[in-house]
Amino acid sequence: MAWLQFIVSAVLIIIAGARLTGSAEALGKNWGLGSGWAGVLLLPLATSLPELVTSLRAAAIQAPDLAVGNLLGSNLFNIAIIALVDILQGKGSLLYRVRQGHILAASLGIVLMVVVALGIILPFPTIGVGWFGLDTLIICGSYLFAARLLTTYEKQHLSPEDVQFRQLSTRRAVIHFLLAALVILAAGITLTDAADVIALETGLGRTFVGSIMLAAATSLPEVVTTTTAVRLGKLDMALGNIFGANIFNMFILFIVDVFYVDGFLLQDIAIDHLLTILMGILLTGVAIAGLIYRSQKSVGWIGFDALIIAGGYLIAFALLFFRG
Repeated sequence: MAWLQFIVSAVLIIIAGARLTGSAEALGKNWGLGSGWAGVLLLPLATSLPELVTSLRAAAIQAPDLAVGNLLGSNLFNIAIIALVDILQGKGSLLYRVRQGHILAASLGIVLMVVVALGIILPFPTIGVGWFGLDTLIICGSYLFAARLLTTYEKQHLSPEDVQFRQLSTRRAVIHFLLAALVILAAGITLTDAADVIALETGLGRTFVGSIMLAAATSLPEVVTTTTAVRLGKLDMALGNIFGANIFNMFILFIVDVFYVDGFLLQDIAIDHLLTILMGILLTGVAIAGLIYRSQKSVGWIGFDALIIAGGYLIAFALLFFRG
């Protein structure tokens, strides 16, 4: 029953995620913010909603490893989506065809992951509230700074087609957004409960289940969004959503820490999460190298850089599995 509950919840997240992301894109267009801004900042607010719900639920059931593993594993899985997008966009390297401005968002994502790693290794002082750590407060401030920096950058690089209005009205987009959010809210809770049962009954542990299974399930809206953007020929929006979601996932850690009152969030989790962080940083670094070098080499229908990313994710999967 736990496996059935997990699969049904994941399917609901896919369906609602497609509606959610479509509504978010329409709002970005109607507000004249541009597709680039929608991909980096607005769409992640929608596609990362499953991570927010499931991580908060995991904190509520006193499973901090599931909560943090979900977010860190989602970052790792999101980078692996680059390989999928590379295959769908046709022969040649994806990172050669997109603009180099994505280096900024990718680099900011690495900075936030490093701060999280420091929070796991070092016991940061509290700020007087008791359970609230200075580490996640730094993460919050870093996210707000990154959002402001990315907004300024995207506004400076708007194109005429970026601000075209969509047929979906703002009112309908808001209604669709809220309805889809409610579905994801319910599915996210049942998904987390099922994942916790699977982690305990299979003996794989909450770190592996949270970092791989739960992270992959909650990242399904990113998969739907990026593949849809590729079919529409909006490669920059697809890649921007990946890096933007990784930045927002780290901000969710701050929100989870606010509601996790049983101790210090980053101090109450397994040290194995550092492996997920390091692999996430490594694969993001490979993506940055691809954006800078801009090689046109490919192996069949996939770019050489995307192939390295896919291989790195499989290695991380194997390491986490055997550690579990």
